[in-house]
Amino acid sequence: MSATKLLKSPFILIPLVAGVLLPCAALLIVRFSRPANPQSSALVLKDAVVISGKPLPTTDLLALDGKKVPPDVLRKGKVLLVFLTTHCEPCQKEFKLLSSVQSETSLKIKIYGVGVEDKSLINDFIQQNEVKTEIVLDQRAELMKSLSVKYFPTSFLVEDGVIVKTWFGNSASRTHLLEHLGF
Repeated sequence: MSATKLLKSPFILIPLVAGVLLPCAALLIVRFSRPANPQSSALVLKDAVVISGKPLPTTDLLALDGKKVPPDVLRKGKVLLVFLTTHCEPCQKEFKLLSSVQSETSLKIKIYGVGVEDKSLINDFIQQNEVKTEIVLDQRAELMKSLSVKYFPTSFLVEDGVIVKTWFGNSASRTHLLEHLGF
Protein backbone atom coordinates (compact mmCIF):
# COMPACT_ATOMS: atom_id res chain seq x y z
CA MET A 1 0.00 0.00 0.00
CA SER A 2 1.40 3.40 -0.97
CA ALA A 3 1.97 6.17 1.60
CA THR A 4 -0.76 8.29 0.01
CA LYS A 5 -3.36 5.53 0.28
CA LEU A 6 -2.19 4.72 3.79
CA LEU A 7 -2.65 8.33 4.95
CA LYS A 8 -6.12 8.48 3.39
CA SER A 9 -7.22 5.41 5.32
CA PRO A 10 -9.49 6.39 8.25
CA PHE A 11 -7.84 3.69 10.36
CA ILE A 12 -4.54 5.53 10.07
CA LEU A 13 -5.65 9.15 9.59
CA ILE A 14 -7.91 9.47 12.67
CA PRO A 15 -5.37 8.10 15.19
CA LEU A 16 -2.60 10.15 13.53
CA VAL A 17 -4.57 13.39 13.81
CA ALA A 18 -5.89 12.67 17.30
CA GLY A 19 -2.71 11.24 18.73
CA VAL A 20 0.02 13.32 17.12
CA LEU A 21 -1.07 16.37 15.18
CA LEU A 22 -3.65 17.81 17.61
CA PRO A 23 -1.38 17.60 20.68
CA CYS A 24 1.49 19.18 18.72
CA ALA A 25 -0.75 22.00 17.51
CA ALA A 26 -2.08 22.54 21.04
CA LEU A 27 1.47 22.78 22.41
CA LEU A 28 2.42 25.36 19.79
CA ILE A 29 -0.68 27.44 20.49
CA VAL A 30 -0.12 27.33 24.24
CA ARG A 31 3.61 28.00 24.01
CA PHE A 32 3.34 31.00 21.74
CA SER A 33 0.11 32.60 22.89
CA ARG A 34 0.54 36.05 24.38
CA PRO A 35 -1.93 38.66 25.61
CA ALA A 36 -3.43 41.05 23.07
CA ASN A 37 -1.58 43.91 24.76
CA PRO A 38 1.99 43.76 23.40
CA GLN A 39 3.16 45.99 26.28
CA SER A 40 2.36 43.22 28.75
CA SER A 41 4.98 40.56 29.39
CA ALA A 42 2.59 38.48 31.49
CA LEU A 43 1.89 35.10 29.96
CA VAL A 44 -1.63 33.95 29.24
CA LEU A 45 -2.96 31.72 32.04
CA LYS A 46 -3.18 28.70 29.76
CA ASP A 47 0.61 28.85 29.31
CA ALA A 48 1.27 26.76 32.43
CA VAL A 49 -0.52 24.79 35.10
CA VAL A 50 -3.16 26.91 36.82
CA ILE A 51 -4.15 25.78 40.27
CA SER A 52 -7.23 27.51 41.65
CA GLY A 53 -9.66 26.36 44.28
CA LYS A 54 -7.14 23.96 45.81
CA PRO A 55 -5.57 24.26 49.24
CA LEU A 56 -2.02 25.58 49.44
CA PRO A 57 0.24 22.56 50.02
CA THR A 58 2.00 22.33 53.39
CA THR A 59 5.78 22.45 53.02
CA ASP A 60 8.70 23.70 55.06
CA LEU A 61 9.88 27.17 54.13
CA LEU A 62 12.68 29.13 55.79
CA ALA A 63 13.04 32.82 56.49
CA LEU A 64 16.33 34.32 55.34
CA ASP A 65 17.53 34.27 58.96
CA GLY A 66 17.25 30.45 58.88
CA LYS A 67 14.13 30.15 61.05
CA LYS A 68 11.25 27.94 59.92
CA VAL A 69 8.20 29.76 58.60
CA PRO A 70 5.15 28.20 60.25
CA PRO A 71 2.83 26.87 57.49
CA ASP A 72 -0.21 28.56 59.05
CA VAL A 73 1.38 32.00 58.40
CA LEU A 74 0.74 31.47 54.68
CA ARG A 75 -2.85 30.33 55.29
CA LYS A 76 -4.25 33.27 57.26
CA GLY A 77 -6.11 35.93 55.34
CA LYS A 78 -4.99 37.07 51.92
CA VAL A 79 -1.42 36.11 50.88
CA LEU A 80 0.48 36.55 47.62
CA LEU A 81 3.31 34.10 46.90
CA VAL A 82 5.63 35.06 44.03
CA PHE A 83 8.22 32.50 42.91
CA LEU A 84 11.45 34.03 41.68
CA THR A 85 14.93 33.30 40.47
CA THR A 86 17.75 35.79 40.87
CA HIS A 87 18.85 35.84 37.20
CA CYS A 88 15.34 36.54 35.96
CA GLU A 89 14.77 40.06 34.57
CA PRO A 90 10.94 39.81 34.78
CA CYS A 91 11.39 38.80 38.47
CA GLN A 92 13.40 41.96 39.07
CA LYS A 93 10.68 44.07 37.46
CA GLU A 94 7.93 42.32 39.42
CA PHE A 95 9.69 42.81 42.74
CA LYS A 96 10.15 46.53 42.06
CA LEU A 97 6.39 46.74 41.50
CA LEU A 98 5.67 44.62 44.58
CA SER A 99 7.89 46.87 46.69
CA SER A 100 6.06 49.93 45.35
CA VAL A 101 2.62 48.62 46.41
CA GLN A 102 3.75 47.02 49.67
CA SER A 103 2.87 49.96 51.91
CA GLU A 104 -0.64 50.48 50.56
CA THR A 105 -1.57 46.79 50.48
CA SER A 106 0.10 45.57 53.70
CA LEU A 107 -3.06 45.84 55.83
CA LYS A 108 -5.09 43.72 53.40
CA ILE A 109 -2.57 41.31 51.92
CA LYS A 110 0.76 39.81 52.95
CA ILE A 111 3.26 39.49 50.10
CA TYR A 112 6.07 36.91 50.07
CA GLY A 113 8.70 36.20 47.49
CA VAL A 114 9.59 32.52 47.32
CA GLY A 115 13.21 31.86 46.43
CA VAL A 116 14.37 28.47 45.22
CA GLU A 117 18.09 29.27 44.99
CA ASP A 118 20.95 29.59 47.43
CA LYS A 119 20.41 32.06 50.29
CA SER A 120 23.47 34.14 49.33
CA LEU A 121 22.10 34.61 45.78
CA ILE A 122 18.75 35.69 47.22
CA ASN A 123 20.44 38.18 49.59
CA ASP A 124 22.42 39.66 46.67
CA PHE A 125 19.18 39.90 44.66
CA ILE A 126 17.49 41.77 47.53
CA GLN A 127 20.33 44.28 47.83
CA GLN A 128 20.81 44.86 44.09
CA ASN A 129 17.08 45.34 43.46
CA GLU A 130 16.15 47.14 46.68
CA VAL A 131 13.48 44.52 47.42
CA LYS A 132 11.24 45.43 50.37
CA THR A 133 9.08 42.32 50.04
CA GLU A 134 9.77 39.51 52.51
CA ILE A 135 11.41 36.54 50.82
CA VAL A 136 11.24 32.99 52.11
CA LEU A 137 13.30 30.03 50.93
CA ASP A 138 11.90 26.86 49.39
CA GLN A 139 15.26 25.09 49.76
CA ARG A 140 14.23 21.70 48.45
CA ALA A 141 11.81 23.22 45.92
CA GLU A 142 8.97 21.18 47.45
CA LEU A 143 6.38 23.94 47.22
CA MET A 144 7.54 24.86 43.72
CA LYS A 145 7.16 21.24 42.57
CA SER A 146 3.80 20.71 44.28
CA LEU A 147 2.44 23.83 42.54
CA SER A 148 4.03 22.86 39.19
CA VAL A 149 5.92 26.16 38.87
CA LYS A 150 7.76 26.20 35.55
CA TYR A 151 7.97 29.92 34.73
CA PHE A 152 9.38 32.81 36.74
CA PRO A 153 7.90 34.82 38.19
CA THR A 154 4.77 32.81 38.93
CA SER A 155 2.29 34.29 41.39
CA PHE A 156 -0.34 32.60 43.54
CA LEU A 157 -3.00 34.58 45.35
CA VAL A 158 -4.11 32.63 48.41
CA GLU A 159 -7.13 33.39 50.61
CA ASP A 160 -7.48 31.54 53.90
CA GLY A 161 -5.26 28.72 52.67
CA VAL A 162 -6.95 28.25 49.27
CA ILE A 163 -5.36 29.31 45.97
CA VAL A 164 -7.79 31.67 44.25
CA LYS A 165 -5.72 33.02 41.38
CA THR A 166 -2.54 32.23 39.46
CA TRP A 167 -0.61 34.34 36.97
CA PHE A 168 2.71 34.14 35.15
CA GLY A 169 5.34 36.70 34.22
CA ASN A 170 5.72 40.19 35.53
CA SER A 171 2.83 42.63 35.73
CA ALA A 172 2.67 45.22 32.95
CA SER A 173 2.22 48.09 35.39
CA ARG A 174 1.51 49.03 38.97
CA THR A 175 -2.19 49.34 38.08
CA HIS A 176 -2.16 45.89 36.50
CA LEU A 177 -0.58 44.39 39.65
CA LEU A 178 -3.16 46.08 41.88
CA GLU A 179 -5.95 44.68 39.67
CA HIS A 180 -4.51 41.17 40.10
CA LEU A 181 -4.54 41.72 43.85
CA GLY A 182 -8.16 42.89 43.81
CA PHE A 183 -7.56 46.60 44.54
